[in-house]
Amino acid sequence: MSEVDLLHEELVFLDVDARKTEDLFLFVGEELEKRGYVKSTFTRAIIEREALYPTGLALERINIGIPHTDPMHVNTGFVAVVKNKYKLPFIHMGTNNQQILIDYFFILGIKDPADQVKLLQLLMEKFSNVEFIQGLQSNHEQHTLFSFIKNKFEE
Repeated sequence: MSEVDLLHEELVFLDVDARKTEDLFLFVGEELEKRGYVKSTFTRAIIEREALYPTGLALERINIGIPHTDPMHVNTGFVAVVKNKYKLPFIHMGTNNQQILIDYFFILGIKDPADQVKLLQLLMEKFSNVEFIQGLQSNHEQHTLFSFIKNKFEE
């Protein structure tokens, strides 16, 4: 499966009203489960994994979280893009306690572990691209943001 096949317009969530990171995970997990992308164990698993292996990235212009968990909790591979109304605290990758405020979450549902490295490499490449970050910040509607990300994944 190519990385672009993991993108689905219905999994772009904008203006989510979560006051805590766990609330955001509960909201997205419920939406993913309703749509059949994940098992009922996904939300708890992603919360627990994030506590052990933080995935916050402090980039030059914005901060991004890339939470994911084991494939056993995923039915169908996906990348969910989430923009909350408020920046949420998240632990910086590679630390145990350095908090950063997250602008965007790219929640990953990886079904095949072999795909994980390729997907993470693609994301890191895109996150380091100023044009990609500007596009994230300037597209405020579900369809336009989805189309922008899809086009960038296809490049």
